[in-house]
Amino acid sequence: MDDLEGTAAERLDRLAAVDAGEVTHDWTRRQLERALRDWSEDQDTLSVLGEGREDY
Repeated sequence: MDDLEGTAAERLDRLAAVDAGEVTHDWTRRQLERALRDWSEDQDTLSVLGEGREDY
């Protein structure tokens, strides 16, 4: 099964359409790892932007 791609909203829509019978442990773990990695990158970006605003 292909990985979920796109924005968070697009991924949610695609996830809703996934047939539960096709989902494997490895696929689920891969999707979770990708989501957490993306979330971490977003948190880093927000942190840097927040620090930049404090300087001004």
